[in-house]
Amino acid sequence: MSDIAEVEYCSAEDEEDLADQLDGAEILICRDEPVSASLIERLEDLRLIVVLSAFTDHVDVAAAAAKGIRVVRNTSYCVDDIADHSAAMILALLRQLPEYQNDIRSNSRWQYGSITWPIHRVGDTLIGLAGFGHIGRAVARRLQAFGCPIQAFDPFVDERVLREAGVKPVDFDTLLQTSDLVSLHLPLNEATENLFQDEQFEDMKKGAMFVNCCRGGLVDEAALYHAVDDGHIRSVALDVLSMEHPSPMLLKMIARPEFLLTPSIACHSVEADKQLVDDGERYIRLFLDGKYDELPVVHCERTEC
Repeated sequence: MSDIAEVEYCSAEDEEDLADQLDGAEILICRDEPVSASLIERLEDLRLIVVLSAFTDHVDVAAAAAKGIRVVRNTSYCVDDIADHSAAMILALLRQLPEYQNDIRSNSRWQYGSITWPIHRVGDTLIGLAGFGHIGRAVARRLQAFGCPIQAFDPFVDERVLREAGVKPVDFDTLLQTSDLVSLHLPLNEATENLFQDEQFEDMKKGAMFVNCCRGGLVDEAALYHAVDDGHIRSVALDVLSMEHPSPMLLKMIARPEFLLTPSIACHSVEADKQLVDDGERYIRLFLDGKYDELPVVHCERTEC
């Protein structure tokens, strides 16, 4: 980037310090660092925010738009990676891999039938996708290769798009009540934060499975744990948590064989990490060349995932 712009790296203890360091900056590059309305307000020269991520819930997009600042993100970054990881977790739950692995290791036995839930064919399992953006569609394609019937809820996507993809459009309640497994692929915003609470898990089929490789803040984890603990939800796979550091709730999940957990690795691969940097540089070059129409600008209504 040094061939086209003066680049400075910032590391700050707080927003006040960060604002001082960013004073005069025209372009801000961030990954998952919060960019608040108050910070945006202080940066008088800022014209572009490049988010090196597929998600922008940590950036106040509305505040940026109000000042005429464009916010761009990597629209195709890690789509395949998260879709692969989601599909792998779904298949692992359907085949009860975590439970049997735990049983073999804990009891030093090689015994079929030690897990009481029945195993059904993957292709006979009704998959429910909450969200049908780039990642949701990629997950659907992978599971369709196994013959899975798929239904999805997404109020921002025309039903025709779902049908053309071989996916049945349903409302949210139907998704919960009829799916054998629910996988989340929604943006995190004010409307979706803690979308899954006690009521939503109670609405799901007894013995249903639950997967979240999207955003941890979509789920009330205490409610999810309770649904597993009382036997209503059969098994869970999570790559994201609302607070991704050691906590009493995380330790409780780790101790349960019904939980398959990975530490926010779904978005990572050598190829994805390279794409992240390459795309960010490309967006900056487009902006400096005045090719604004080619930028993947984020709008306030939805951050698709």
